[in-house]
Amino acid sequence: MQKDGAKKTIILYILKILYNGTSWHRPVTVMQITHVLNDMGVECNQRTVSRNIQYLIDFGLPVIRKKGKKGGYFYYKEMDNFFNVSQKKEDK
Repeated sequence: MQKDGAKKTIILYILKILYNGTSWHRPVTVMQITHVLNDMGVECNQRTVSRNIQYLIDFGLPVIRKKGKKGGYFYYKEMDNFFNVSQKKEDK
């Protein structure tokens, strides 16, 4: 069963999976993300997951593709400036 609004929020679910559940030593594959989402009731396929990962990368988030036999994607928190934004107060 498709969760309400899930099609529009798939990218947010993917970001949450990458941010909270990955690292250099624990990357996840597109297939693994697809299975997690489908198990949550968010119907999607690998093509949709791949496309949304690319949107995150294009947006400038530090989602890194690790190549190789134990490869996949991970969120590189050490390069993260998106969630750690501090605004400088302007003096008047």
